[in-house]
This record gives sequence, structure tokens and C-alpha cells, in this order.
Amino acid sequence: MRAARSALISSLMCSALAFGCDGPPDFERLGGLTADDLPPSPTNAWADDPEAAVLGQALFFDTRMSADGEVGCVSCHDPDHAFADPDQFSMGSFARLGGRHAPSLLNVAFNEFTLWDGRADSLWSQPIKAIEAEPEGDFSRTELAHFIASEYSAAYVEVFGPLPDLSGLPSRAKPGDAAWAGMSDSQRDAVNRIAANVGKAIEAYERKLLCVDTRFDRFMLEGEPLSEREMDGARNFLGGGDCADCHSGPNLTDDRFHNLGLDHGGNPDYGRAEGVEALLDDPFNGVGDYSDDPSFGARRLAEVALGRSADVGAFKTPNLRGVGQRDRFGHLGHETDLADWIDDVYDRPGGRGGRGGRGGNGGNGGNGNDFVGQLSPDFPNGGGNEDAMAAFLRTLDCPPLPEHLLEAPDPSELPGAR
Repeated sequence: MRAARSALISSLMCSALAFGCDGPPDFERLGGLTADDLPPSPTNAWADDPEAAVLGQALFFDTRMSADGEVGCVSCHDPDHAFADPDQFSMGSFARLGGRHAPSLLNVAFNEFTLWDGRADSLWSQPIKAIEAEPEGDFSRTELAHFIASEYSAAYVEVFGPLPDLSGLPSRAKPGDAAWAGMSDSQRDAVNRIAANVGKAIEAYERKLLCVDTRFDRFMLEGEPLSEREMDGARNFLGGGDCADCHSGPNLTDDRFHNLGLDHGGNPDYGRAEGVEALLDDPFNGVGDYSDDPSFGARRLAEVALGRSADVGAFKTPNLRGVGQRDRFGHLGHETDLADWIDDVYDRPGGRGGRGGRGGNGGNGGNGNDFVGQLSPDFPNGGGNEDAMAAFLRTLDCPPLPEHLLEAPDPSELPGAR
């Protein structure tokens, strides 16, 4: 079947573009995607539990899990904006701004690592960090436990089993402060377990935020034709531009980390280099006590421990599904037009490994700081023709998600409410 589909695609390309069949774009480097291709999440035993997903959806839209009661997952990942933030940087509790752009959550379940620096090796461990981080939720771990017990007790118990005794816990405590240090080991473990389960429920919901059945998928899987302009952009993407060196596979990402040599405006960001350290020290990583499959987690973390893509100043390659529907691009979120983003990042003067960047500093990408500005050696050429490439990428526009996933569920739908 794959061979037949490849032959069909090659035939369509030759016909549409009138170039020799000895050199059409290699679309097999990408591939179509269906909902059936959703990978498992071995470290989360509730990843595909429908009741966990409903609970997770309620938690995703609940802004009360924050220090000022106004910030939730939905605050940075807006359903009306492809589950990303239309603003460059997200506003957390007490109007604090983050330092990186909040990316789209569409197809985030396909990621091996999440967050721009990859400091989470599962989708369930990421929300814990956002809830607790000072620029975001600033909601301590014990506050989260007390909140679940008071507001979601029945639903939590229905999905995860009995809640522990939380009497005697500080109202606000998290790792690194004196109140947390004063708790017993068993108290800290109980609170961590609740936090882990909150993350696992949110993951179960986020696994439903899928971008499949795009025009590109129908082209790949059913032979639905693309326009000549879209094909021209595909040829550039897959050929002269070298984009598929990093944006490969059905989700159009290599799940690796690369330095784009962007100017951070005097605010150094070590990216993946710090993310690796944080991941290996994280009690919620895939080998920790809260993982449901430590052996799977160990295999993934083994690659990290060996130094895979631990580049200073490197950031995760985002998937490109729905990229044309996003408001902003890159971990800095400084560009708002897709063609301009391609031109700014991939067609800067100087060629591979020596782009001048906006500040004009040779191989340092324009900021003069080697630790944030040195381009990865495998950085692509771009290849020009940004408008045609953008037209091709728009074939990856996501169809609308079911309406029931775009808002908090009715309380009567929560587990344990019936």
C-alpha cells in the first residue's frame, strides 16, 4: 500500500509541476497522519481514560489553580488561537510576563519532550511545572492538593482512588521553601502524587487536541491534489530549503533541539542545556516514583543522559501542523507572519552556519553571545520562495476540533457527579 501511494504521489507531482519524475519532492520524509497514529503514553496509565480526560478538561479551563485565581492552562493556550497565545509572552499571576512564547498544543501528544527546552519528558509532567512556576500559576504544590480536595474531590476519587489525609499540611508549600522542608517524607509523597495525577488527567484531555485530516493528509493518504503553487513550496521545503532535515515525519518535527541564532535582546537563554539538567533532576520524570512505566522512561532518559541535543541555546523543533493558523512563531514569538518568519530565520544573509541575523554578527546570528547565538551546524539553508513555502504549509491547516473540547465541561459531566 505504501509503494502504491508513493507511486500515486509521484505521478501527481510530475503532472502538476511538469518536472522530471526522476526528482520529485520526497514526501515520504513527511507522511500522512490519522487519529489512529496517536502514540501511547506509557508513563501515564490514565492517558486514554475517558473519565480522566473529562477531569483534565475541567482542570485545563479552571483559572483558580493560580496564586491570584485568574490564570489557568487556557490562559496561555487559547482554543480560539490554535491552543497557543496570540501575545508574544503570556501573562501569569499578578500580571507577570513569561520569557518564552506559549506554543500551540495541537498534536502535542506526539512529542517526545515538551516545553521549548525539553525539560519535560511526558505531557503529564508539563502542567505541574506551569501551575507551580512563579511567572505562570505560582500555585504551590500543597495549595494544589488542598484545592483538588475541596473542589474536585468526587471526580478525583472516581478516577484515581481515595485522597490522602491532608490535615496538618501547610496551606502553601513547595520544594525549595522552609514549609516544604518541614513536611514529612510521607506528606511530600502524598502531595506529589496528587500533583502527578493532576498532570495525568490534563494529559488525557490534551491527547484529544489532534490536528489530522488536513489537506496534506488527504493528499498523502487519498491522492487529493495540491495546487501548483503549493507543490512548488513543497519542492522548496523538501529540496533546496532543507527544511525537512528538522521538520520531518508526519508531525513535521524531529523532536530535537537546534540553535536558530536569534537575538535574545541581552537576556541570555541557555535553552536545552539547562532543560537537560532540569529534566534529569525532576521527580516527575519518566523514571521517577510517579511514572507508570519507569522502564520506558529510562530508555528515553538514557538518550538525554548521553548528551543528545544538549546544545547551549538550542530549542525544540516545533511541529508544523496548523502553523499557518498561528499568530506567532518561534520560542521568542517575535514574528506574526509566516512568510516573514521563514525569511527572518532561514534566509538571513551569510548562508548555512554564517547568517548575519538582525544584528549582523556573522556566525553568531546577530547577538554576539556564543552561548545563545551560535547556529547549529545542521541549520537549513531556507532556499527562498517564502510565499510558495507558506502556501504549502497552509495545506497543514487543522480542521476545527469538536465543539465540546473547546470549553470546560458541565459539572454534571464530571466523574463521580452522576
